[in-house]
Amino acid sequence: MHPLVLFSLLAALLVCVILGANNASACVRTSAGILSVEYWTLATVGGVGVILGSVIEGGKLSNAIYGGILAGQSDKATIILLLATLVVMFVATALRLPISLTQVMVGAALPMGLLERGVNWRFLALVGGSWAATPLVAAALSVVVYRFVKQTSARIGNIFQRARMYAAITLGGSFYVGYALGANGVGLIYGISRSSIGPTPLLSACMSVAAVAGIYLFGYGVTSTVSERILALAGAASLAAQLGGALTVHFFTQLGIPVSITQAVIGGIVGIGQAKDIVIMNRRIVLPVVLGWIMAPLTGLLVSLLLLTLT
Repeated sequence: MHPLVLFSLLAALLVCVILGANNASACVRTSAGILSVEYWTLATVGGVGVILGSVIEGGKLSNAIYGGILAGQSDKATIILLLATLVVMFVATALRLPISLTQVMVGAALPMGLLERGVNWRFLALVGGSWAATPLVAAALSVVVYRFVKQTSARIGNIFQRARMYAAITLGGSFYVGYALGANGVGLIYGISRSSIGPTPLLSACMSVAAVAGIYLFGYGVTSTVSERILALAGAASLAAQLGGALTVHFFTQLGIPVSITQAVIGGIVGIGQAKDIVIMNRRIVLPVVLGWIMAPLTGLLVSLLLLTLT
């Protein structure tokens, strides 16, 4: 294997590991209240979803960067994109701050587009509009799901049966959020990497396994930031936040638009909090998370520009 191809493969796998670690908060445990479901059980279920989502629907994001935002492609652009994304995501994960890989990677693509490849401004505007809409759509869908689940669970009189039902359905929600992450997030990385490595189903499977490894090895710290330190939800509320976020990301995946799974699930959490009139929210945690969304494309752009000038 050519050294350049080998380096691209290694960088892509490391980005997938960081993706899994940083986005485990969305896939694994949005609810701190469902204590009957262990973290590792949810991680396993969400991990299976990541693998299946990547293999089955990851190809829908394969043209989001090359052929979408950028008019052309090159091995140099691929390596710079992956390295810039890896650096920014690693720092965010070390700080236990959930951040959007999508936004980092799009920001990192802009210097190449402006200086070398050309930028599809129409598609870029569509992506930006989708980012703005993601938390709003997720919040609205989460409220709809929450009210439906509450009405359904009200028919179950036994409180223990109701708790078991919530725990079981939350497993399904973790799987679906993982599936959406695999299809959108891992699919985006696969679309960039295949230009240098080659389009093979095995590549997509390896990347999704790397993302699952990130969930297991490094995900718990970011998970606690979302699930416990922003707003603790339980039962129907947790399920609704999961499903509302996953439905939103899955919808944009069908359009071939990369969006943030963490942004969607946190939007769902905030939407549920408003619907339940919960005013106790840790704004000291929310503010850095929101600022992280704003800074993600900017830091990706700056790191990419720095790497571009050094090469």
